[in-house]
Amino acid sequence: MKAPVKSQNYEVVNLVGLRFREIRKESGWTLSEVSKRTGISKGTLSKLENGKTYLNFSSVNKLANGLQLPVSDLTNPHVSVPGKRAVTRAMSGTVFESVDMDYEVLCSDIDNAQQGFIRAVVKAKAIDVDLPWHRHKGQEFVHVLRGVLELHSEQQPPLTLKVGDSIFFDASVGHRYISKGQINAEILITMSLNGYENVVDNLPEMSL
Repeated sequence: MKAPVKSQNYEVVNLVGLRFREIRKESGWTLSEVSKRTGISKGTLSKLENGKTYLNFSSVNKLANGLQLPVSDLTNPHVSVPGKRAVTRAMSGTVFESVDMDYEVLCSDIDNAQQGFIRAVVKAKAIDVDLPWHRHKGQEFVHVLRGVLELHSEQQPPLTLKVGDSIFFDASVGHRYISKGQINAEILITMSLNGYENVVDNLPEMSL
């Protein structure tokens, strides 16, 4: 997953890069130290700080886990305040792109949040055999907001979900999302952020 979507509804801002630079300097860490902690190359970290690359979503989680920080410390422009309410105004969340889906991270400015909330637009119209299945630790809840979604699973036959339908499943089982019909399906996802790493997200970061 790459940069925020470039559209009239989103302002392209590298919030993760800005927050990472602030946190690194406040903590007195060198890029080399962060690289050893996270397994992300020093060159990629330098590009991130200077707005020349965007990390995909799994890499953001990898960076946060390596620095022992909640993901919200990197996906929000301001430091979180314990006990506060999390509000994401329309079209104002941090947005990532992937090969088959674009998604906006919602309500992530709560300290030590264990759950992730995502509004996703499914772009895939058919299964791409060259891509691996989505899979990650924990469980996942999906609610269809628009269009028709077809959920594919390694262990179950394809399931068609329409507007208003919901499903809750074991996300460690391989799964894929497909849009059926003329418009891209839009869905609301909630999932555990603890140890999240989606194999489909392990794609090269996008250089600018």
